[in-house]
Amino acid sequence: MRLSWAVILATSALAHASLSVRSVDRFLKSLGIDPSGIPHEVKTQGGSVLACAALASGGNDSSTFTSQKDGSAYIQQAQAHWQVQMEPYMSTTADKDPLCISSPKDINQLRTAVLVSNFSGTQFAIRSGGHSPLPNWASIDGGLLISMININDLAYDATAKTQRSGMGNRWRDVYTYLTPYKRTVVGGRLGQVGLGLATGGNSSLRSLPSIKRSWMGSPNIISYEVLLANGTHVVASAEKNPSLYYAAKAGSNNFGIVTHITQRTFSVDKVWGGVMVFPGNASTQFMEAMAEYQAKGQHDTHSVVLPYIGINNDTIISTFAYLKDVERPDVFKPFYDIPAIADQTMIWGNYASFCNSSIDFAVPRWTWAATTLALDKNTYAGLISVFSEFVPRIQNVTGGTLAPMVQPISTSMVMNSRKLGDDPMNVDAVPQLWVGINVGWSLKEDDARVNGIVVDCLAAVEAYTKSRGVYKPFVFLNDAHTSQNPIRSYGSASFSRLGAASRSYDKEQVFQKLVPGGFKLL
Repeated sequence: MRLSWAVILATSALAHASLSVRSVDRFLKSLGIDPSGIPHEVKTQGGSVLACAALASGGNDSSTFTSQKDGSAYIQQAQAHWQVQMEPYMSTTADKDPLCISSPKDINQLRTAVLVSNFSGTQFAIRSGGHSPLPNWASIDGGLLISMININDLAYDATAKTQRSGMGNRWRDVYTYLTPYKRTVVGGRLGQVGLGLATGGNSSLRSLPSIKRSWMGSPNIISYEVLLANGTHVVASAEKNPSLYYAAKAGSNNFGIVTHITQRTFSVDKVWGGVMVFPGNASTQFMEAMAEYQAKGQHDTHSVVLPYIGINNDTIISTFAYLKDVERPDVFKPFYDIPAIADQTMIWGNYASFCNSSIDFAVPRWTWAATTLALDKNTYAGLISVFSEFVPRIQNVTGGTLAPMVQPISTSMVMNSRKLGDDPMNVDAVPQLWVGINVGWSLKEDDARVNGIVVDCLAAVEAYTKSRGVYKPFVFLNDAHTSQNPIRSYGSASFSRLGAASRSYDKEQVFQKLVPGGFKLL
């Protein structure tokens, strides 16, 4: 059943005041859109109703545009969108109901979507391949969703040894594309995650050679291509628009829409690695092993470990990787001393195959929070007791799962990253642990209760690390909770530079006012 414009008008989003039919017609014609098929009342109403009507009249087909007005066709397209974008790395907390979805095939179509949104006062969200489970971060109710799914071109420059990737790809697409060249880039830990990570610092504990030499994805990005609010498409690099380049590394969606990134690549062939599963009663021993590995073994730049500590399901699931075809390398000996329930490690024929293996997240809804502490073996071990205090509350939630993720960061990672340019995150050059407090659950009606648990757990962990003298104020943006302010955690100087870049490249502050999702500068 097709919905009438009158019905949709009743749910219109915020519009610019005093739009006239004449001004709307003139604007749409300037974009090459025929305004004759859009009802007068839609033109004067403005907001998402006008934006969706304009985009529907702009020569788009079903692969580039659909709206709630299209009834079952919209439902089918929306479902296909979420399945393609999120499966299997999916949290239904991110699933919203935009009034329409625009999936531009090129920069001109993307420019039209942004200019129409700005003109009509339409709130919008931007989604690449999917990562954050936070509501409204890359989704929206009632507004316009701009999906980058069709901007998915890939190109490897064999001379420069660089990779240019459209933001509609997921990391597995990039890894697989580079396999014939025996190269890789710093990307997501899981291949099914989208490239949007590249604007939040992009922690990658699977892009082994570069993560060890420069520890983060963003410093390994040579340039960003950004569509600004005024429709200009620019390159941001150390040489061109350097203030925007600095800001794009870890400033999220505050400056424009990143359409492409160009990254350094690194040689890679066969790797050893995979998942090992340990019993939950070994959690304290595992954290002690993590401290020992970080103090000694992490200096081996071929090694990586990434665990999820299942606090209430008595299981540790840890991914290990080594960038050579060496079976059970000695660098991981502290972990081998813990009896494993299962060992799925092996020599992988290529890097992409290893990264494209997936983890079953078991329950459909997830959220998280992030905190940082300095290396200290006893504190690492003591974290387990702090997390365990929340088991009774988690067990009272249907499907409740508390699975903290711990990411060891070495001094050399930070220092080598700094050599590649200014880092807006300003991470201290000391051995440290980035902790992601991940919580999963089953039912929407438990959302508020779970978020309360996450906030309380974060507060308890930080009270503990402060009491131990190892607390660090840095908050990793890609793993931060809605209650946190990771951009502020970069420090006042960095925050000021990011704000200046926003005011310079988005003079009307479109990405502060019309893009409600994400961590904002205002």
